[in-house]
Amino acid sequence: MSRKNHLKLFQGILFFLFCSGLAIGQDFKPVANFNKIQAEINKTSESIKTIKSNFIQEKQLSFLTESIKSEGLFRYKKEDRLRWEYTQPFKYLILFNGNEVVIKDGNNTNVFDAGSNALFKQINNLMLGAVKGDLGKNKDFDFSLNESPKQYQLLLKPVNDNMKKYVAGVEIYFEKGDLAVSSIKIIESTGDFTKITFYDRKFNEPIDEKTFTSN
Repeated sequence: MSRKNHLKLFQGILFFLFCSGLAIGQDFKPVANFNKIQAEINKTSESIKTIKSNFIQEKQLSFLTESIKSEGLFRYKKEDRLRWEYTQPFKYLILFNGNEVVIKDGNNTNVFDAGSNALFKQINNLMLGAVKGDLGKNKDFDFSLNESPKQYQLLLKPVNDNMKKYVAGVEIYFEKGDLAVSSIKIIESTGDFTKITFYDRKFNEPIDEKTFTSN
């Protein structure tokens, strides 16, 4: 695949996946016990084998007065399987299974090898890290950890030049009640952003491997 097509696909994945829940009305400040909180979050992340959740996504573009909203189903299985299934107002499917990326739009299905391209590999690591809540381990980002009365907020800024072309920053929110990711925000280099909020989250329930195939 040409570099031009790689970049086009990358932008498409950004459009459909990069997301967040805004923590409106909350005041965040740096945590006083950074190492302790980070260790607790990482411990929770390690304990989560599967996630089933619904999600609401909103994408804010500078040239539109209203955000683009969509809904869908999310599935995760440790270590490296993700399923993003958009159900409203359109049907669209993105699967990550190891290095394999499958994008299904209607009757069109495209399969890509994320391991064959450095940029794809960074995307793969970013998405898995965001869902698992362990992006603090990703050397492509500088990070800091803040808190409000109800949430922890992990802020990341890319240090990788390729990533900087597309992503200005990442915000990941953890509920203090369960220390699991409840929302993610990725701000694009243009200032546009996408946000996704997970709801009806269920952890460590069985998920069939067929969930992560396009068949």
